[in-house]
Amino acid sequence: PAMRDRIKIFQGSVTYKDERLKNFDAAALVEVIEHLDEERLPAMEKVVFGFAKPTTVILSTPNAEYNVVFEKLQAENFRHDDHRFEWTRKEFADWCNKICSEFNYQVEIYPVGQEEENIGAPSQLAVFKKK
Repeated sequence: PAMRDRIKIFQGSVTYKDERLKNFDAAALVEVIEHLDEERLPAMEKVVFGFAKPTTVILSTPNAEYNVVFEKLQAENFRHDDHRFEWTRKEFADWCNKICSEFNYQVEIYPVGQEEENIGAPSQLAVFKKK
């Protein structure tokens, strides 16, 4: 019963301000951003990093460079029909650095999964910490 009182589950959006998103120590966006239209990314950035401002944000997304490993995936296709984009490691790092400069975070980026030479791992993960 005590644990039930501590855990609250609710549905929301990372592109609209919602007071329920504030005052958390951490937020996890695991394989989420690639499902947003790229023109909606600025809204997500403002909501998560500018409005909710969790102390830590853990965010992962596919590494587009790794797609050549998947035999049944055409070069021009994404891994999932609902993906709006998939970033290379450089594109992801550039975006992470932009977030840090705009919203006063620092970031560390990690590979997720077995790394292949010259193309990296299947996914990439950023751990943002509020300065």
